[in-house]
Amino acid sequence: MKAKSAILCIFEGESREPKYFRTIQSHYFDENSILLCSYGNDIYELFKELDEDHDLDIVELLRESKNVPANKEILESYSSDDFNQVFLFFDFEYQDDHFDVNNLALMISIFNEETENGKLFVSYPMIEAIRDIPSIDEYIDHKVSLENCTGRLYKPLSAKGLQKFQDPRKITKENWDKLIEINILKANFIVSNNRTDNTSHPIQLDILSKQAELMDLTEFVYVLSSFPLFVFHQKSSQLAFFQGSA
Repeated sequence: MKAKSAILCIFEGESREPKYFRTIQSHYFDENSILLCSYGNDIYELFKELDEDHDLDIVELLRESKNVPANKEILESYSSDDFNQVFLFFDFEYQDDHFDVNNLALMISIFNEETENGKLFVSYPMIEAIRDIPSIDEYIDHKVSLENCTGRLYKPLSAKGLQKFQDPRKITKENWDKLIEINILKANFIVSNNRTDNTSHPIQLDILSKQAELMDLTEFVYVLSSFPLFVFHQKSSQLAFFQGSA
């Protein structure tokens, strides 16, 4: 029997992203309300596929993916109409040969509404940003140089962050709440240079625009995680820090 699911979450990778997301799911969401699957490649490959096929049926695209054969079984009895909301989580991928800010901006514009084509959340520079937190206070200014944005260099660097955020299985609800708060603060700081705004919902396209400006000026990019922004997007009214700021 097909499990009842209202939300489809699509990850770039098959390993680290689902591990972190499952802890989010256990703390903030009904276990049966979300279906997880992976694309198995980066955002620029997805752009290429969609550019070649304008039908934009993301469920069908995932089902037929050669990168992740498991999707065929995961999505066997589903169609796009079975999901009320679709979310995509991809990396900035500066190091990719096909990296292009304009194409990424176009993808964010296409995937800008979860009840239509889907809503895209981007991690800067990649998923490991979730653990790249030198300290709570330092995080808002924390950047990474473009030369260190390759997986080979950034993954070891990100592992030097606070220990309590390293193992997704051990991140408590209290620590997830803190991750959400500091990433919302930082996203709004990136967009508006406001260091105290933890109630505004940051716009993905605005974040990209400011990150691109920073890259051009300094060859650095702000570290920012997509998962906390997603939870804030879905559950902000239930978060203690949000209520306290209202």
